[in-house]
Amino acid sequence: MRFFTLSTGAAALFLACAPGGGDSGSTNEGDGDGEAEGDGSGGTGTGGAGHSTGGSTGIGGIVGAGGLTSAGGGPSTGGATGNGGQPGSGSGTGGAAPASSTFQVIGRDLYDRCGEKVVLRGVNEMIVWSAGRDGVPEYSEIAKTGANAVRIVWNSEGSAVELNTAINNAINNNLIPMIEHHDATGDLSLVPSVVDYWVQTDVNNVIKAHEADLLLNIANEAGATVTHPDFQSTYETAITRLRNTGLTLPLIIDAPQWGQDIDTLQAVGPALIEHDPESNLMFSVHTWWHDPSGTRVTAELQESVDMGLPLIIGEFAQHAVSGCDDAPFSYTTLLTEANKHQIGWLAWSWGGVDNADCANDGSFDMTVGGVYGNWEEPWGEQVAVTHPYSIQNTSVRPASITTGACQ
Repeated sequence: MRFFTLSTGAAALFLACAPGGGDSGSTNEGDGDGEAEGDGSGGTGTGGAGHSTGGSTGIGGIVGAGGLTSAGGGPSTGGATGNGGQPGSGSGTGGAAPASSTFQVIGRDLYDRCGEKVVLRGVNEMIVWSAGRDGVPEYSEIAKTGANAVRIVWNSEGSAVELNTAINNAINNNLIPMIEHHDATGDLSLVPSVVDYWVQTDVNNVIKAHEADLLLNIANEAGATVTHPDFQSTYETAITRLRNTGLTLPLIIDAPQWGQDIDTLQAVGPALIEHDPESNLMFSVHTWWHDPSGTRVTAELQESVDMGLPLIIGEFAQHAVSGCDDAPFSYTTLLTEANKHQIGWLAWSWGGVDNADCANDGSFDMTVGGVYGNWEEPWGEQVAVTHPYSIQNTSVRPASITTGACQ
């Protein structure tokens, strides 16, 4: 969602508003994205990366044939081994795919390296602007919801060492880390500089060290009003540059117009998938829409499902950014429809770092101070715990994240 800067030596937040009611900059980011996951346990697969159980993975880590070896933190325990057995039956989405070295997108669904279908259910948190940039204690509080994923707000202020720690700590709290870069918010022309960060050697080595358990959201909400050809060309170049480093993990691409323009994703998404040599893309819409009845979110999700688009909702909350309480969004309809179609979502945002947008007019913070149970607004508790299709009621954590091994 928004972009903000933290002034040096102070906790002051400065909001850079985007025109047209866009997902403009501030300490906020809207909605959570997740997916309800099936209970089917993935088959064991050959050569999966091990799960780091408490130890720190070094930046120069290499994914081995059964464990993640780090240059500085020692080998992790529990590499995935075996010959790719069949999964058990699941009460959720179930289903399985062939074992892989990373998460993989097949059709419109996401599967982990063990072949277990994963529907993301989680939240956003502005880790790069938190005191430690390490997810402590934010991740442990988020984990109390039962979330299986966290979208880690990041930018070029964060070093490779800090990124490595933030990713490690998410995994150690049984959360699938989705890292995103915030510096191109609202500006498609800045995507190349964002990719510069991801491909620089030290950062790229961190991504490779964690690639088996990681999702990479290339750029947050890049672009205001953009043409389909410009959006496609920009992301074709980004995909090529990232794949040329040897990365094979899923790449997530946000919609333009501060994340809201799902029509562009629907128009250009298939061509981008075809362009990707790994065919391993997902697309993320941020539903900062004035949609009090839920009519739009119902129709757009159905359209995306009908065309087979691999879609997640990367950000959402109780209302739009422009207009705040005067522009309500039917987040309960989103929860219901996402559960129906098994579409992942991540709510915006947990609240360990305060949101500036709409601070006095229906907060985007789910909690006060990032503490589980200390709910800032009723919508936060509903999304996290009490709604029938809340995180707590629909999230399933894959064994590859909870134990590091395939069941």
